[in-house]
Amino acid sequence: MSLRTLFLGLLAVAVLSGSPALAAELPGFNYSLAAPTGESWSPPEGIELAAVIESYNPFDPETCKRPDAEAAEAALEQVGLPVGQVRVCLQFRNTTGGPINVELPPGLIFVSESQKVQSGMIVQKLTIEVPSDQYMVSPLRADCINTPRGIPGIGDRYRIGPVIQHRHIVEALRLLADRDLSDPIDAATASSVLKPLYLGKALTQDGRDTIADLPARVPA
Repeated sequence: MSLRTLFLGLLAVAVLSGSPALAAELPGFNYSLAAPTGESWSPPEGIELAAVIESYNPFDPETCKRPDAEAAEAALEQVGLPVGQVRVCLQFRNTTGGPINVELPPGLIFVSESQKVQSGMIVQKLTIEVPSDQYMVSPLRADCINTPRGIPGIGDRYRIGPVIQHRHIVEALRLLADRDLSDPIDAATASSVLKPLYLGKALTQDGRDTIADLPARVPA
């Protein structure tokens, strides 16, 4: 038997035995310069979201406040993943006479206008109450989906992107929904499970087990 015949035989056995396929690059993730894909998202009726979304200084959240805020007015508490490297300042305006809850779904992507700066994704659902007939600015931290790119500085611009529908990322986010990620170590663990999925890889059983070992959220 020739070496070529032997090689082709071994290759056929590997394919038939279910050897994992190479990971497919996800648009907008990791090195990809393509636009991310998924379901569109928009704020609820009565809420306007400022078209310009900019990054802020994580060491000085005071830079993320209402434009008409008094100097003594404190910035709102940061929401999202405590270790999220993508920090965006969301400016909402409630045009109605009553408060409105804005729900930001897990998997919602903030797309950087610069292909040299990281884009970010929300890991757990966030609910932000916007008071009636006024502006409100919320500082938010999202998980980086482009590790090879640079961390955002101050004033880098973003736009609202889609909600990712990649099945392995969706499964991981579903499993993370009831985990308590308020501790930076637990948040970093969750991010480490997601990072291979951003490369197009499948969620493994080890990844599922790691998520299951994270602390559960205590009901409010």
